[in-house]
Amino acid sequence: MSFARNKRKLGSAPGRGFSLVELMVSMLLAAILSAGFISTYLGVKRNAFYDEQMARMQENGRYAMRLLSRELTMVGFYAGVPSMEGVVPLSVGTDCSHQDWALDPHNALDYVNDYPGNSVPVSQNATAFTCLDSTAIQINTDLLAVKRTAGEASFGSGLVADGLIKSTADGWYFRLASSRSPIWEKLRSIDFLNRARAVPSVSYWKAVARVFYVRRYSESDTQGHSTPALCMETLAGDKMTSRCLVEGVEDLQFEFGIDTDADGVPNQYKSAPTGAEMEYAVMAKIHILLRSLSMIPGYEDKKSYTLGQKTLPARHDPYLRRVMSSSIRLRNRIKPLS
Repeated sequence: MSFARNKRKLGSAPGRGFSLVELMVSMLLAAILSAGFISTYLGVKRNAFYDEQMARMQENGRYAMRLLSRELTMVGFYAGVPSMEGVVPLSVGTDCSHQDWALDPHNALDYVNDYPGNSVPVSQNATAFTCLDSTAIQINTDLLAVKRTAGEASFGSGLVADGLIKSTADGWYFRLASSRSPIWEKLRSIDFLNRARAVPSVSYWKAVARVFYVRRYSESDTQGHSTPALCMETLAGDKMTSRCLVEGVEDLQFEFGIDTDADGVPNQYKSAPTGAEMEYAVMAKIHILLRSLSMIPGYEDKKSYTLGQKTLPARHDPYLRRVMSSSIRLRNRIKPLS
């Protein structure tokens, strides 16, 4: 009977809960763990965003460098013709400078050193690039002008080049014929399909005239953001057309290796050679300052950057930056010093 009373007593005892102190300690531990999880998540997310911006910046930089390197390698190439003396430049319509600048083989390589702003850009050879919007160009950056033909004939040996876009729009071509002097000719690429032009002794090479520059804003800018971009004015049909190529290019600088003793090797590098000295440039150094497309939360850029002979101070803003440089041999520019 005593056992039964004890059993009823034990069975009727209420369960014991958490005290206020234990509850507060549990909530504090939960808050600490939650804060740790959130901090870790935000850190991982921030690092992933940092890596994404860095990778995209590097990819854009490599593309810009390849593009400019090819242009400098090919500058002054006119279908392999050793001399363009006697080739008459023609007016393309709406040109970038004087009436026949785009098809004038002289001064095939030209540039503007540290554009000061508020005026039409004028090159080292006193060429005024009137086709450019001077208000959009990033000040204190260099501009590069190149003229040449395409590296492959659009039509040659009676055959149309692989991948040629067959268009009804007019374009300018350098015509080579075994029995005639080279000339510029305007025609449509679809005309190459005409059997009457299928003459093995005649070839056509597309004209290329371009001015590369840094614009203060890209075409994708929204909500007032200003993302600088590498852009160009290029000959398209009978006029110059604006086109942006790479976002995040903030500064562009060139140095040119001048050959003073006609051995094909530069004796000095100059960031601001005269127009006369540019005639003997056999090497070029490209320096590109790249900027991330988005701001990095909690980041401040405290670095200074050196682009050849130019040093830029720290910007103290939340953008990543890096410098890429390369040296290019100007294969079609080697000539003796008179």
